[in-house]
Amino acid sequence: MIRYLSAEHLKFRRSVSRKLVVIVPLLNLLVSFLMNPTYTVTNTFNWWSIFFIPLTVALLSGLSHQKEQRAVNYNRIFTLPVSLSRIWYGKVFVIAIYMLLMLLVFELMLFALQLIFPSLVQVSPTLLAILLLWVSTLWQIPFCLWLSRRWGMTGTLLINVMTGLVLGIYAAPLRGWWLSPWSWPIRMMCPAIGVHPNGVPLTAGDPLWNFAVIPAGLLFSIVLFLIVLLGTGFAFARQAQTLSVQTGRH
Repeated sequence: MIRYLSAEHLKFRRSVSRKLVVIVPLLNLLVSFLMNPTYTVTNTFNWWSIFFIPLTVALLSGLSHQKEQRAVNYNRIFTLPVSLSRIWYGKVFVIAIYMLLMLLVFELMLFALQLIFPSLVQVSPTLLAILLLWVSTLWQIPFCLWLSRRWGMTGTLLINVMTGLVLGIYAAPLRGWWLSPWSWPIRMMCPAIGVHPNGVPLTAGDPLWNFAVIPAGLLFSIVLFLIVLLGTGFAFARQAQTLSVQTGRH
């Protein structure tokens, strides 16, 4: 599996994908800090869950698809004597690593901002929130890679970002929050960071402080990730087999 990860990692070499690891967290911090420095922490984590993570996952997935499409539309991969499902898993895991690195870079930036403005930026324990964000959005990676193969980067951006903004924000404060996967990271940020899905800090006694949503959200996220990962991996390998059969007939 290491060989597959290394191969996918090399495909991002000298591309904008690596730059996003720094650009996106910096943009998030700048926007939140300029809007209201006092609520930089709550604002940034809220923006991660509702906008920046769906956007970045869609971008990285779209860029990965574009590279393969330009290389004879996946035909080079389909003719290799390798496990096609493992190639797919390699694409997913490399993007997952990039997303984790991006969130860790954000944590370092947040810490540096606190050193510069200690009276404005108060950093609470945020590593837990970062891990929650990462795990709860892993399922979006194979989902967006699959979308990219069907509708390209533009379609993937529209579907993942707009669904997150609409269904994610709408469902997150409701009792049925678990019905919308896009709402899971948003809902878990409520007790983890103390922020309402609308971006306002939670008041004492607010029912959204309920920490029971965290283990439930993590369980849902892991199960959905495995289902989407295995399902899309099977579909990717199946398409290659179908193409091989059709090519052989000709």
